[in-house]
Amino acid sequence: MNLSKEDYNRLLDGIIKLVFDKGLKSLTMDSVAANLGMSKRTLYEIFESKQQMFLEVLAYQHGNHIRTCTEIFSTSGNTMEAMLKIYIKQRNIMAKVNPSFFRDMDNAFSEIKDMYENTEEDRHNKFLEIFRLGVDDGVFRKDVNYTITSKIFKIQMESLKRMEELFPPGLTLLDVYDSIIIGLLRSIATPKGMEILDRLTTTLLHNPKVMNNQTPDIQQP
Repeated sequence: MNLSKEDYNRLLDGIIKLVFDKGLKSLTMDSVAANLGMSKRTLYEIFESKQQMFLEVLAYQHGNHIRTCTEIFSTSGNTMEAMLKIYIKQRNIMAKVNPSFFRDMDNAFSEIKDMYENTEEDRHNKFLEIFRLGVDDGVFRKDVNYTITSKIFKIQMESLKRMEELFPPGLTLLDVYDSIIIGLLRSIATPKGMEILDRLTTTLLHNPKVMNNQTPDIQQP
């Protein structure tokens, strides 16, 4: 079935919302088609299988994330500011994600797990480049082993897959995510970086747009 790029992207946007809300395992082609107001036959004309659909949807989401990060870094005053803006963007996404999504990534669809593991070295190298930029900006410390920091961050994010096992009842995905990200930035910040971090996080914590999962503008004074 031939769709315009705009229509195809709108379809992927609709599916990713369902994936985040329900997880991967519980979704069927029937339920996706019903939620999107289309027939299962039409959905199969676009995607040959559920697995292919998920692979394309997640690759699309990843591409959007990379483009957003690139734009944020190109328009930010320094690396700490850029990291805070990216954190808010990701926080808004995390607010919509069912924890089962992360478990399903590992347990239900091996090809999806393989896709992410194959790009792990690339992600690690991108983190190291960001850390180097932060050191050059004077907002990240020079005396940190950023290879270890990157690996620890990955382990912390992996813990989100086991929310129910590792964290006390009552904690939400956002609670844990906030602690991981802000804790990381505080652990590597210089005094200059800490001043920027404290000022921006104080502003954000009192910003109703953040509490309503919108993305506020972050302005440097």
